[in-house]
Amino acid sequence: MKEPLRILALADLHDRAEMLDRLKDIDCDLIALCGDLHNGSSRRVAEPVAAALAGLGRTVLIVPGNMDHKDVVPDLWQDFGFIMLHRSSFLMGDCGFIGMGGIVARDPRRPMDPSRYYHHDEEVYSALSEAYGKISEKRFKIVITHQPPREARDLLYSGEYSGSVGLRRFVEERQPDLLLCGHIHEDRGEAGIGHTRIINVGELRRGHGALIKLRDGLTVDWIGSE
Repeated sequence: MKEPLRILALADLHDRAEMLDRLKDIDCDLIALCGDLHNGSSRRVAEPVAAALAGLGRTVLIVPGNMDHKDVVPDLWQDFGFIMLHRSSFLMGDCGFIGMGGIVARDPRRPMDPSRYYHHDEEVYSALSEAYGKISEKRFKIVITHQPPREARDLLYSGEYSGSVGLRRFVEERQPDLLLCGHIHEDRGEAGIGHTRIINVGELRRGHGALIKLRDGLTVDWIGSE
């Protein structure tokens, strides 16, 4: 890789399209959106937000969050040319990307909601394990999720950990180079699970994000103040 691959990593915009204006001058090769572009909104409300993201003029890899509803986002995002990485893979040069959107909800009844991206932990583990085979030969292996792994940038204000156990199991076993996530607004920052770097990119609704540069190694430049 002669030039660094620059990934603008974002999450949790929650339909605040005006916050995207601040990103127009950031030089990046692609955008990784880790869920909750929207806020449980209808297509009418969500469409101008998707248009604003597309207006940044970059390839967008995106996974749904718990506030991006199934009856809105797949068709909407396809219309704007976004690459929905949920349960799938994407290859770019030396990099392989896989993704899993949504969350493992505490309430066991929630995965039965047909409009929401709720899962069981075993489902997260098995979906990512299957997708990983498609990127295993790439130099850099990158995972994009909405929810963090358990005990890795997933600490709530209450002091409880809220990440996915199945996701942590996947990371421990496969050891991808990088995992990008959001969802837990109050625990923005970096952690490690073995050799894997975990980046909770923070809440774009408050102006937070991260610029990841990949070449011989991996560097992180944080966007926005704490």
